[in-house]
Amino acid sequence: MRARLALAATATIAAADWVIHRHPPRWILTGLWDEPAHLATGALVALNLPGRPRAWRAGLLAGSLLPDVDHVPLALAERHPSMDDPRPPTHSLFAVLPLFTLARATGSEAVAGVAWGSLVHFARDLAMGNGAPLLAPLHRGDLRMPYPLYAAAVAGLTVVATINDGL
Repeated sequence: MRARLALAATATIAAADWVIHRHPPRWILTGLWDEPAHLATGALVALNLPGRPRAWRAGLLAGSLLPDVDHVPLALAERHPSMDDPRPPTHSLFAVLPLFTLARATGSEAVAGVAWGSLVHFARDLAMGNGAPLLAPLHRGDLRMPYPLYAAAVAGLTVVATINDGL
């Protein structure tokens, strides 16, 4: 079952990234492709950590989408950003720090999963578009990683989940 889920997640990411890279949609429509790919990335991580509590895994999936909540007011604005505009400061490690602090203070597995899921979200964003302002406000620029590195991580997670499916 994990192998099928891993392959479905990988297919979701591949389809989304093919559209985003080859036929870039307008900003307002990009989320229709990018958000499922974020969720699929989170699912691949969760599939490779089967010993984690259910609340942690659910939190991870929610966290894989959380940083993009800042897109809601942008979508409702009169002028939408372009794909070349930088990501907002919610895509910073400093935005996730309170989640880790809250998880530690409360012992909440779900909140810990949300915090880790946000980091998974950032991993994808580093490879897409302009990158992400991970070190804001200490560093003003966006950090990036080569897309092939992200794709290799997705492939690796898929292979491991597939191999471990029968164990």
